[in-house]
Amino acid sequence: MFKDVQMEFGKKAYCNIRAVNEQGDSAWVKVEQEILAYEKTRYVTYNVHFGHSTHEVRCECNLFESAGVLCCHCLVVLSSYKVNKVPSCYVLCRWSKKIKCKHTYIKISHDVRCSNESHNLFRGLCAHFYNVAQEFVNGDDEAAMLHAALDDARAKLVDYRTKMQNKVVADAHTSIAIEISSVVATGDIQGPSKVTTKGQPKGKRLGYEMEKSIKKSMQRKWKSSGQVSIVINLKLHL
Repeated sequence: MFKDVQMEFGKKAYCNIRAVNEQGDSAWVKVEQEILAYEKTRYVTYNVHFGHSTHEVRCECNLFESAGVLCCHCLVVLSSYKVNKVPSCYVLCRWSKKIKCKHTYIKISHDVRCSNESHNLFRGLCAHFYNVAQEFVNGDDEAAMLHAALDDARAKLVDYRTKMQNKVVADAHTSIAIEISSVVATGDIQGPSKVTTKGQPKGKRLGYEMEKSIKKSMQRKWKSSGQVSIVINLKLHL
């Protein structure tokens, strides 16, 4: 939709205002558009109605009525009258990213997977409402009572949903606070577990026992040789 609207803004360069007929609070504007077709240029004139107080526009090309997008002729007229913001009535809800597609609740034959719990509830409520409305349509008083009852039920449901949402938020905050307090209360912080080094452990390596015995014998020889050298040095001094 953004690209479609952007395209209409680009077409403004090929539109010119030829005549303006002011009639009180409204105006009729003739917009001439240059169109290139089959390598030939032709000019087409469109009548656009503009309301000064409401800034409402209506073009005889009926692009907005058919596609929901303001045409380049309306955009030219709005620009000529210094209207820098498109009125909100021309920004349709169905083009919004946040719109809820309510038509998806309608059961269709080629989409069997949509028959889930929400769809069953919706169809049951519609059947109930239909039966009640069909029974009490004999007069305006009954219809007014039914409308009042529906408005009252809607208000209660909105209040109930708000309370449930607040409860969910409060429970989430409480659980977060409990988790934080439990973490803070944990005073005994253990060190990381001992990580074994890569490769085969020394105690299981081939030849480890032999190397260990050789090392011990060498240490004994070094000790004995050290003691002998000490004794020789003492004798020489004496």
